[in-house]
Amino acid sequence: MSAPLRKQDLLERVLFGVYASGWQALVVHRLQPFGLRLFRREDTDFISLRIYIWNCTPGGRNRPADEFRVQITGAVPKAERGEITLLLGWHEGYGVFVGFDMRRHDGQASASPSIQVKEAALLNAHNRAFSAYDRANGEIAISFRPEFLVEYCTNLATLHGFTADDEALGMLNTIDTLNERDVATRIANFERREVIVTIKRKYREYDFRRRVVNAYAATCAFCGIQLRLVEAAHIIPLAADASTDETRNGVALCALHHCAYDQNLISFDETYRIEVSATAIMRLSESGLVGGLAAFRKGIKSAIVLPADKRDYPARQYIAKSREIRQWQT
Repeated sequence: MSAPLRKQDLLERVLFGVYASGWQALVVHRLQPFGLRLFRREDTDFISLRIYIWNCTPGGRNRPADEFRVQITGAVPKAERGEITLLLGWHEGYGVFVGFDMRRHDGQASASPSIQVKEAALLNAHNRAFSAYDRANGEIAISFRPEFLVEYCTNLATLHGFTADDEALGMLNTIDTLNERDVATRIANFERREVIVTIKRKYREYDFRRRVVNAYAATCAFCGIQLRLVEAAHIIPLAADASTDETRNGVALCALHHCAYDQNLISFDETYRIEVSATAIMRLSESGLVGGLAAFRKGIKSAIVLPADKRDYPARQYIAKSREIRQWQT
């Protein structure tokens, strides 16, 4: 079993979750409760978070072997108006958070209060990215991988408002195999339906990114950079009817080359040879926007870095279709 983490290490897990969710964070308070402001690049709106977090550890002596707990020590959880307050546990071994309903634990104080959760909920979140657990006292605990931290934050009240007999609860526990059409036909409540669809779409994005980035060893296929700057790009654009979430319809690209690929400045053909568009360069030249072109060209490989597994190679038919849809010009 992994050793419990220090508070600053727990903060780092939260910050990674923010980044992995596609957001950025400004830390405004580095002591428990942690204070964060979440934002997305140049957006003027931000989310204010107050975070109470502890390690999620085995339940202790004379407790069931499958029971884990978050022991609330050193601070009394308290919600503040104008902020989203999270009450979290982190399990290092499973690499997941577990979130509890702050409305039920606001001001909870005793010698050493603890909140229990079954190991199955943590394992399900590890395996399937998201999990909802009925604590048998009316409270629903939510366990999730770091990539779902912001979705959890922004849907907090609805998620903890599910009930044990709600069909929607089972959908959250099978989000990886859930068909979105089933949500529309089986869930009458608008808010719950929207939350499930949001989580499902996030799962699709997460799963595609995980598979593609792992296939390329977190390396940009155009320049070879890693540095945690690599994204998953669809070869046939996601908006196209012919698009798919297969790994072979994806390529790992750094932020710079992902942008250049989407703007038709750079591409690769069915032999995996990389090309820079002379047509696009001519248009940029006419606008006086070719600064850095020599360095840009120098940083590009002759052919894309390919995955270790040939089954993950970009499909040639998808490359051809993509160049047709994107109206690629050499």
